[in-house]
Amino acid sequence: MKVILIKDVARLGRKTEIKDVPSGHALNFLIPRKLAVIATPESIKRVSEQVSKVGEQKQQSEDSFAEAVQKLADGTVKYSADSNEQGHLFKGIHTNDIAAHLASQNIAITENHIQLEHPIKDLGIHEISLAYNGKKGMFRLEVVKK
Repeated sequence: MKVILIKDVARLGRKTEIKDVPSGHALNFLIPRKLAVIATPESIKRVSEQVSKVGEQKQQSEDSFAEAVQKLADGTVKYSADSNEQGHLFKGIHTNDIAAHLASQNIAITENHIQLEHPIKDLGIHEISLAYNGKKGMFRLEVVKK
């Protein structure tokens, strides 16, 4: 019996794959546990449309990431924060803070793209690494006193 996997199934296949499995396995295990559906022409068409839509969205997000990295590579982004006399920040700057600051400047970088080993706690220029689906980039973040 041919089925379309709805979720990844160990030792069988990944989501959206069409597999030929024994009828008993499909009817007693996969379908009742909502791991698969019977492969009809309509369901195959629907799944292929979903796969193509996901592929298009992934390509668009990769393109927007590459565009944002190109924008950031040209200059330095300024970020103002409260600090003491020695230049130590009262509150560390985390990935979500950087992502929000970039979003306010219309740069499409999410906190998942930003790679920080630890929060930024000092004034000055810091190199920030970016990564998404094997593509990498860097930009400078200049932390200045408010």
